Amino acid sequence: MTNKKIIGIALSVTIIHFVITSLVSHYIAVQIGTQIGHVVIGGLSASSDKTKSEEEATRIYQNMKRKSEDINSQWKIPLFLISLPAKPGINYLLKDLRKERMKKAMAKEITMDQFKTQALITDYTANFLNSLSLGPLFFFGLKLSDKYRKRR
Repeated sequence: MTNKKIIGIALSVTIIHFVITSLVSHYIAVQIGTQIGHVVIGGLSASSDKTKSEEEATRIYQNMKRKSEDINSQWKIPLFLISLPAKPGINYLLKDLRKERMKKAMAKEITMDQFKTQALITDYTANFLNSLSLGPLFFFGLKLSDKYRKRR
């Protein structure tokens, strides 16, 4: 296989990986948000009665927290699989940036639309860098495979 073919294949894999991981991560985020939204609505409606004791309110909160953690844990494996090969490291590097943006949104220094736009840009950039890191891995894997095949 020529270098040109190998580069073309590696570039194609990178683009396909970016598109698929972006779509799947968006789908997972929507599913998690929807399911946690239902938990919050259920908790709010259960605690809306003003005659609830503090113990009852604490129990409702703990129940909401447990259900939310259960929902997040259901999606850990798919999120891990789409984060390969480099997204955990990229997310670690972006952690401070995300916290800073969240603080700005809470302090109303930026609007929620600006926060959402910046968050999407950050996520797509992380997906792109993750996919970009797959390209060289794929390239070197094909080169090694080609060398091994030529020796036989």
